[in-house]
Amino acid sequence: MDEGVTGVSGRGDDAATHPTNAASEAERYCYDGESVVTATPLGTGWAAVTSHRVVAYNPAADGRRFEAVDRPNVAGMSVDAAGDRRLLGWGIRALGYGLAAAAGGAILRAMDLGATLSIGSGAAGTAPVGGVLTVIDVLASALATLTTLLLFGGLALSFVGLALLARYLRTRRSALVIERFGDEPVRLSVPQSDGERAVRALSGSLDEPST
Repeated sequence: MDEGVTGVSGRGDDAATHPTNAASEAERYCYDGESVVTATPLGTGWAAVTSHRVVAYNPAADGRRFEAVDRPNVAGMSVDAAGDRRLLGWGIRALGYGLAAAAGGAILRAMDLGATLSIGSGAAGTAPVGGVLTVIDVLASALATLTTLLLFGGLALSFVGLALLARYLRTRRSALVIERFGDEPVRLSVPQSDGERAVRALSGSLDEPST
């Protein structure tokens, strides 16, 4: 993620809430030689397209409040309330694998193959030779270990999946999304109406040549 602006938390939040102040507030965070092309209010902050970057600041956002992306890396802007899809994918996979592993462990425990092997070794009425008995004991121990690992490992992985899905649900709120070439999009939580207004106001400026 593009960085380069510090001291954002020390600014007065109220000054950026009025439309006439959006451009002047954005100017404060410009580098030397950088100028504001278009600026618009965003939540209790502002968003702007400058000659070099796309910059957004919302002091009321959950998590990061300031984002900046170099204009050549910006693929587009949109408003999205779908949440972080990476968390959704990770959560679904972890939950699926965890449930499958736990089910496999439960089936092995119900089958009790270790006891079956022990019974089978003496079914002929004669004691098995030492080498065969050792192999049977090793197999029974390995099956018991595998059963435990599948059962408890699967349950643990299922809980991780549920935690990821819960975190995904918390991200399902309206956000201004700045799509980036070759990288994950930048998300800044904002009211949906403010995000849509910012997209309308700024998208046209992205088509202009950057300096």
